[in-house]
Amino acid sequence: MGVTAQLFCAAAGVVYFWQQEMTFAGYAVLQGVFLLCQAVSLIPVLWGTVPDLHHNATLAVVCGTGVGMGPGLMALMLTGNGNGPPAAAVLLTGSALVLAGTVGLISGTFLSGWQGVLGAGSAGYGGDLDVGDFGSGDD
Repeated sequence: MGVTAQLFCAAAGVVYFWQQEMTFAGYAVLQGVFLLCQAVSLIPVLWGTVPDLHHNATLAVVCGTGVGMGPGLMALMLTGNGNGPPAAAVLLTGSALVLAGTVGLISGTFLSGWQGVLGAGSAGYGGDLDVGDFGSGDD
């Protein structure tokens, strides 16, 4: 859900900044929206329901944006718009999306160690271990 919202926000950012100058404030707003979308997409990881889905979807967006941004900017340069607002819109929106996706991947990897912390079926300590489970220590 959050990764899909990120893609829609990226498209809206490119369309919005296509005809006007990209400012630092505009970039900061885009980055904040992308990070908010990543935070929303990390909620299932905390509940331990679909951590692999978040990882796979975010990785596909990060790699797809990184690979697609190069040819997109090259096409803008070949058409003569390489120094104007369209190139800035594509470059800065794409880089904000890649940065937020990377933060989401790192956070998702960190939080997957706590998988199920908030859910009912927590994978934590169940209290059913005894000393014999750890070996005798006579190695």
